[in-house]
Amino acid sequence: MDGVHIPAHGRQEAEVQQVRGRAAASRSAVHAPVRLTDGVIDAIRDRLCSVPPERGGALLGCGSLVHLLLEDTHGRYSSASWDMSAELSTAVGLLEQARHGRLVGTVHTHPKGVPDPSPTDVASTGRMLEINPHLAELLIAVVTEGRPRTQDVRLGSRLRMSLHVLRRGPHQHTVLQRVPGTVVPLCADLASAGLDLPSGTSVRRRTSRGRENPATGDDLASIIHVNNRPRLIVPVPSAPGRVGALFVDAEYPVVGPLAVTWEQGDGSHAGKRSPRPELTALPSPWDPTASPQGQLAGLARAAVGRRMSDATDRVWPLVGDLSSRHAVVCGLGSVGSCIAEHLVRSGVGSLTLIDPDTVDGANLARTVYAAADVGMRKTTALARRLRAVDPAVRVDEYQEPLGNLGLAEVLEGADLVVGATDDMAEQAVLAHHAYAAGIPMVACALYRAAAAGEVVLSVPEAQTACWNCAVGSGGGSGAHRPDPDYGLDGRLVGEAALGPSIHLVTCAASQAAIGILAGSSSSAGVPLRRLIRERRTLGLVSTAPDWGFFPKVIPSMPHQYAPQSVWAVVKSDPACPICGDISHRTPPLTSAQGLEVTGIIEKLRDEAAVTQEEGVPKG
Repeated sequence: MDGVHIPAHGRQEAEVQQVRGRAAASRSAVHAPVRLTDGVIDAIRDRLCSVPPERGGALLGCGSLVHLLLEDTHGRYSSASWDMSAELSTAVGLLEQARHGRLVGTVHTHPKGVPDPSPTDVASTGRMLEINPHLAELLIAVVTEGRPRTQDVRLGSRLRMSLHVLRRGPHQHTVLQRVPGTVVPLCADLASAGLDLPSGTSVRRRTSRGRENPATGDDLASIIHVNNRPRLIVPVPSAPGRVGALFVDAEYPVVGPLAVTWEQGDGSHAGKRSPRPELTALPSPWDPTASPQGQLAGLARAAVGRRMSDATDRVWPLVGDLSSRHAVVCGLGSVGSCIAEHLVRSGVGSLTLIDPDTVDGANLARTVYAAADVGMRKTTALARRLRAVDPAVRVDEYQEPLGNLGLAEVLEGADLVVGATDDMAEQAVLAHHAYAAGIPMVACALYRAAAAGEVVLSVPEAQTACWNCAVGSGGGSGAHRPDPDYGLDGRLVGEAALGPSIHLVTCAASQAAIGILAGSSSSAGVPLRRLIRERRTLGLVSTAPDWGFFPKVIPSMPHQYAPQSVWAVVKSDPACPICGDISHRTPPLTSAQGLEVTGIIEKLRDEAAVTQEEGVPKG
């Protein structure tokens, strides 16, 4: 088609028979069906079939998927010929260079009764192969009126399209083979999710001065290779500052798209640099046996961080809008991972996750992690789950030990700190920083075999006691904790316990955390008013009916079962360096100092006790 096109009916019959003979000889070879998007089918029908034959253009593809028609608006046409323009060749090169697709062949219309390529069509395509040695084959698609034959593609009620592949054969010969075609409803599926995939363009575009230039493809989908697989980039409409896209695989719908998002700007959050990459591939589950429309809509929401419109309808009356609230969760095991999920499901818009560990098999019994997460960093696995619940949530990840972090910077801008570590020295350091920064803290820990656990509330604004005064050195709860494993730097030993037992205590902590974030005037916050006013900030929750002191507290009710709870009054120690008298307070401790925090508190308490025994007034 490059050069003068000689009409087929003007050629000698011998040439026609020769081409048909080669085509017939090639039928024994098996060729996969040509896959075309429904968008390119619509573009062929709308652009080429809206005028009398002939009319043609180039077809571009993403891997095995033909997705784009480039109409030759500079070509020379007659009722039986198409002379391909030099401008078309230039435009194809520009689009390939801009990664909008690769040339896979041509399509053109024929007069009624001529459903297959002419010898000239074959010869012109053969010359295209000669000047494009990197191509092994080219497609020749012919559109004409008539009822579709076997392997033809239907174009509306009166049109059909036959597909033929011209490939390189032995001894510099080419082999022509008629092949089947299949239409992939990609554009219709995307449209159902509010997305658009442009499938047709023309060689020329008008500029503001009325000049005509070759197509540049500014509004066309680009192609990116992910793990050596070509994918179409389909942008997802989003709010300013956040960009999202679906990377659609060439084998769609058997292989699902990837949802990808990235932040515009420097990726900072709350005045500090976000440690996560600027470009983020989101969880993109895909079931090829299910309807794709709903799955595409879900991936599109994930790509731009768009929450389901009714996601918080059943909690909003209790908590209000928590999308502007930010919580820091330290320790992402059976307690922290569940509290984080409870916060996100209640509408909390931003979380910072801190944990240096990876997910292992033992975590699956009592956390929110899945088998596919084993071996993954806990922060990464949990962030993926939280974004799957609410694509709008913002998550910062810190995968270093808490003691290696600049906690003052990490906690900046936080509305709540959740302490769920298994290292009491780290918990003490975290509590000190939170109190010094005036940030409420909810801490949760389980006792041996999860027969009971504790929830500690610390609200500096209300001048409650700190975590150390509630359960730190000398606290009665220390005897109930699992033994520390000194081979793990003092971290508490993981004990055998059922997930429901752990989650009974965890849910009490989650409810308190949500109430603090929602505020004391909210329905979720009202129950905390009395507890905080009366300084009842240590909650003991039993998950076993006969644990500890509960049988003595309620001896007249033997039918009582777990869970049972009591909230004890906790008073600040005036000598506490965290929440005591101003003259005794010290700045938050570093990691190294944190190892000595319990000793410091114990020493100060002993000194205060001696002073009181001697009758000397405290300074």
